[in-house]
Amino acid sequence: MGSEIASDISTLGESYDKVKGDEEHILLLPGDRQLAYAHNGPSKSRTVILFFTGIMSVGTAANVSEPCREIRAHWISPTLPGMGNTSTRDLSVPYHVSLARDMNALLNHLYPTADFDTLYVAGGSYGTVPAQMLYGAPYDLFPSGRKIAACLLLSGFSPLKHHVGYAKKVNWHNWFSIGPPTRVVPFHLLQRLFKIAIGSKLHSLDGAREFLKQTLFNNMDLEEKQLFHEWLAKNEFTESQFIDRMARGTIKSCTNWDGFMEVSDVIHSDWGFDPRTLDAEHASKPMLVVGSKSDYMGGGTNDWLVDNYRSATLKLVPGGHLSSLFFMDELWKELIAMAHCK
Repeated sequence: MGSEIASDISTLGESYDKVKGDEEHILLLPGDRQLAYAHNGPSKSRTVILFFTGIMSVGTAANVSEPCREIRAHWISPTLPGMGNTSTRDLSVPYHVSLARDMNALLNHLYPTADFDTLYVAGGSYGTVPAQMLYGAPYDLFPSGRKIAACLLLSGFSPLKHHVGYAKKVNWHNWFSIGPPTRVVPFHLLQRLFKIAIGSKLHSLDGAREFLKQTLFNNMDLEEKQLFHEWLAKNEFTESQFIDRMARGTIKSCTNWDGFMEVSDVIHSDWGFDPRTLDAEHASKPMLVVGSKSDYMGGGTNDWLVDNYRSATLKLVPGGHLSSLFFMDELWKELIAMAHCK
């Protein structure tokens, strides 16, 4: 009894550290592979959050949302296969199977006796794909799925294998990057052309900064810029510091392009389930699907997600592709409340 109390006190005493949360850790995997990840918060917390970032980024846990800190959650952010320092996956194994195995290994590493009770899975943009794969994964493949309390999808993608007519819903950016052209043009030629066009820019901080400004930041309207600067002030960042952080993540991610090359293939692949036919235990878990009103890069399939996941709810926020970041406290508060009301 005394040791349990001491353990609880130790856990409560662990704080969230931005510097430690920004550190990259490496887990060695079978088959001479490795998984890069970051984590932050109480290492013995019985509430775990798995958050997946999108393409051209790596896992980071520097800034944990306030509602997640309030419930003393352990925030874990893996870097996806074939990006940064996470090894390219074995292509003979379906993506959803490989992902589940990697996440089993990561959770078993951090929780050798599986002593956590609650798991939240979440992701932004392309990161919504692995989040959904774990949400719907059979429990014999991903045993921790039984502990999933809720799922958060920020500017998400639908499983295109099951989404008939998706090409009419996505914008031109996604139509070219994951749509019909990528299914017709062989050998990932479109992806290779993109790499040739911008790859040289992503070897330096200045080049990566310029790429991100042209892609994301210069397209913000006045309302989104105001939200952005308010978020920066709250999180003690300058605009330059924040863009530099993203740029470094982009540079690190693009040391390996294998994950980028297979994005369209993965979104079109078999995810191991059909959202419309999930069993009651899976389908009853709340899902919050978040879209941005002026998002020209993603979110075109949000309506399909809400219509086909039984417990999904749609929430729209102002701004563009990045703007859900500025509402993270509000979104996590809502998701946690949904999980508790289940």
